[in-house]
Amino acid sequence: MSGGLYFRVLGPMSAERAGSPLDVGGPQVRTVLALLLLERDRVVSVDRLVEALWEGDPPNSWRVQLQGMVSRLRRTLGADGDRSSAPIETRPPGYRLRISAGQLDLENFRDEVRRARERLAAGEPGPAAALLRTALARWRGPVCADLTSPSVRRAADWDELRLAAVEDRIDADIALGRHEGLDVELRALIGDHPLRERCRGQLMTVLARAGRPAEALTVFRDLRERMVDELGIEPSTGLQQLHRAILTGVQGPDEAEAVRGRPYLVPRQLPADVPGHVGREDLLGELSGVLGDPSRTAPVCVAVTGPGGIGKTAFVLRLAHAHRAAYGDGQLYARLRDRPGGPAEVLAGFLHALGVPPAGVPSGLDERAALFRELLATRRVLIVLDDVTDATDLEPLLPAEPRCAVLMTSRRRLSGAGGAGGLRVVPLEGLPRDAGAALFRSIAGRGDRPSGDAEEREIDQIVRLCGGLPLAVRIAAARLSARPGWTVADLARRLASHRDRLDWLQHGDLGVRASFQDTYDALTDDHRRLFRSLGLLKDTEFPSWVPAALLGGRAETADRLLNDLVDVHLVEPAGRGVTGPRYRVHDLIHLLAGELAARDDAGGRRAAVRRLLGAWHDMATAADGALPHWYGLDPSPGPVWRAPEHARAAARADPLVWFDEERLHLIAQTRLAGEAGHPAWPLAQCLATYFDMRGRYDEWVAMLHEGLRVAERQDDRRGMACMLGLLVDAEGSRLELGAGLQYAERAMTTYQSLPHPPMERRTVPSRSIPDPLGRGRALFTLSLRRREDGEHGGYLPLFEEARQAFEACGAPIAELWMLKNCSLAYLKQGRMADAAACLARGLTILVGLGEDFETGSVIGEIGALLAAAGRHREAEELARETLARSPHPWDEAAALDILAALSRSDGDHHAAIDAHLKALAVWRRLGVTVRVTHTMGELARLCEEIGDIEAADLYRSDPLFAGPQAGG
Repeated sequence: MSGGLYFRVLGPMSAERAGSPLDVGGPQVRTVLALLLLERDRVVSVDRLVEALWEGDPPNSWRVQLQGMVSRLRRTLGADGDRSSAPIETRPPGYRLRISAGQLDLENFRDEVRRARERLAAGEPGPAAALLRTALARWRGPVCADLTSPSVRRAADWDELRLAAVEDRIDADIALGRHEGLDVELRALIGDHPLRERCRGQLMTVLARAGRPAEALTVFRDLRERMVDELGIEPSTGLQQLHRAILTGVQGPDEAEAVRGRPYLVPRQLPADVPGHVGREDLLGELSGVLGDPSRTAPVCVAVTGPGGIGKTAFVLRLAHAHRAAYGDGQLYARLRDRPGGPAEVLAGFLHALGVPPAGVPSGLDERAALFRELLATRRVLIVLDDVTDATDLEPLLPAEPRCAVLMTSRRRLSGAGGAGGLRVVPLEGLPRDAGAALFRSIAGRGDRPSGDAEEREIDQIVRLCGGLPLAVRIAAARLSARPGWTVADLARRLASHRDRLDWLQHGDLGVRASFQDTYDALTDDHRRLFRSLGLLKDTEFPSWVPAALLGGRAETADRLLNDLVDVHLVEPAGRGVTGPRYRVHDLIHLLAGELAARDDAGGRRAAVRRLLGAWHDMATAADGALPHWYGLDPSPGPVWRAPEHARAAARADPLVWFDEERLHLIAQTRLAGEAGHPAWPLAQCLATYFDMRGRYDEWVAMLHEGLRVAERQDDRRGMACMLGLLVDAEGSRLELGAGLQYAERAMTTYQSLPHPPMERRTVPSRSIPDPLGRGRALFTLSLRRREDGEHGGYLPLFEEARQAFEACGAPIAELWMLKNCSLAYLKQGRMADAAACLARGLTILVGLGEDFETGSVIGEIGALLAAAGRHREAEELARETLARSPHPWDEAAALDILAALSRSDGDHHAAIDAHLKALAVWRRLGVTVRVTHTMGELARLCEEIGDIEAADLYRSDPLFAGPQAGG
């Protein structure tokens, strides 16, 4: 023991070190120490100490006196009078005594009683009796018998603590047949506690087994008369059953009861523990702490919820079996699903298990529930209720005894039950990858054999395809185990099929589909329709407004139906997004929804998809309308379904964040539109500005190609023109200028085929610009700044003047960028001649550039021209303003390359290398091979100039080299 300290409170309080008593001090100091000991390892507030010392009337100097008492204790308990080594800590709002296990006789008593009860529950009365006698010998009188403070006396019900241990010891003696002297001891206990039923029952048992049944019956009659007179109630059912047993000459129903020496049956109804249970150790540990908490004042009620196959029953049984010893008065089990008699039928079974004969079971539900609670009033019983279908069925089945506990499973999210202690709901999720893989290996027979990296990846893929669902993982592993000729790869390949996956997850009587189907079959028609419609979604996650579009009804009705599906775990909450709550469907449940949806009327499915596409288009239109555009939009068909106004308003309020959140969904909708025969280009057009502002050029181009493909298949000339024009912008933005020019020629031809009002060419008059480079740079940064500030429209005049400025100063790449934006604006305005002139000028520039355009960028070109003109300050301002303001990673990398070039011209090669390396990291992240190669070449030249020939050779020899250096 730390410091050799030992404390006694079972009787007069004392403290000792290494067996020698310590002078703790006077009554007040001893009172402080007593409260700290009785609340070991917990903070005792100053207010509580003051109340204990002065009983509500402290002197003016109470604070100084209390501090002095604590200081005295620290000197006494510290090693060699060293207060700093004392185990008393100052912790707001008071003090805490930190001592180890075994340093307090009260804790030793409790530990010995706990171990004795475990031995009794295990049918080992001999060791139990020895432990209990050791524990009881620690009592030298009332707790802290030498102290008179009411606060110390109220600290706990010490008489009940000792009396329960005495009764446990008598139980053990009865079980061992040591009846001699027990009647005298029990009569003395009854004299002190005349209404104590357990003592009465023990005395009745001892007398009956000693051949004195008449005296035993008298003990019962005396108690009954006293309870009726003083309390107005009858003795408990358990005691009445013992009375009837003695009347009929039956000592007990079986030998087990004789060993326990208790006047009731001990049911053991738990099904077998599920073998091979893996994972969820943290949650098991957390709930074990709840079940084992000795300080609770209400029964524990835990509901483990989740969809079919998630492992609820296996989890609860593992938890229940781990705590059998702590609930030695029995374990009850019932599966509530498919119980036509409901809770009344379950209660009848529980009452039989607790020893009530059939004739003694009341007919009414309330009477059965009252008898059930009465039987559990003094017992520690664990109740497992499996597959609860309705929370209203629970109340009659819940005990009131704090020492009892209830574990239940349900496919519904239960609430509003649980008695005084409340119901703790624990939703189960799928197994994590490592636990799922371990479960698979244990069942597939691969736990002991070595596996290579490839097989490990295939096992991980199987667990992922099973969605971490334990039932699915078990079935998959059992299938593999039953087919010796199969490899893990064979199984993974079969499960990868969305069409057949649920078929492969069927083995014997076990099937994932049937597990989900049970829940689906219990739904109403409206709930089923919504569930099936979720199978039409391309993704398993969706925002809360989607169900209204799928059903085509009121948003409020759809929201209620959706939340009902959440209650039965067919849908799960998935956090909150810009427009409100989000939801998710488990992959395998989604497959079932898709199967069921495929059986619906094709016309109904097409209508639901059309509404869904319309709602996404409506949302994207609202968000895109809040973003600034370089040029106008092509007129497109309006949405066929309107999303709820609150969702549209949320998307408008934060458009970029909304697009970030729904980006993958929107891309999927363009594919869905093509598959369903609906135009995809209106939605693709709504995403163009977002993709441009976020620099997601590859995704942008891929989506535009999908929109173009669908438009071409549908011979939609307006859609083709829109997609081709946007491809000019997207390809130009990622420096694929050759491809952009080809799309520009096609866009021109397609736009010319559309009906446009006749418009004359509005040639912008050329004028002399005194400083074309400075003016071009100012106009370019002004356009970027206006777009960043969210300004709508008015960009075309800037582009037209900037184009002339860049032409005048010899900045062809910057001029190309301006030409691209001008031509697209002209096309959308029907100014074909102006657009054609832009196209011709762009072609001339590209021919003149040759391959030089592949490594160019607008910011880079402007910066290079400024630097070449000796205008380093302006070049640096351009670069640093770009880094500070532009959201484009492309612009960021170009600005870093400008800073590198400026540092090189100033002779600071190390700063130039640092800037180029940062730019290289961005180019590599963007996947722009041309820019990566160009920047690597610049780095090679810089390294050569500072004499690092080895690094220069590495840069030149491998353009993909320097992964570590790319981070700077």
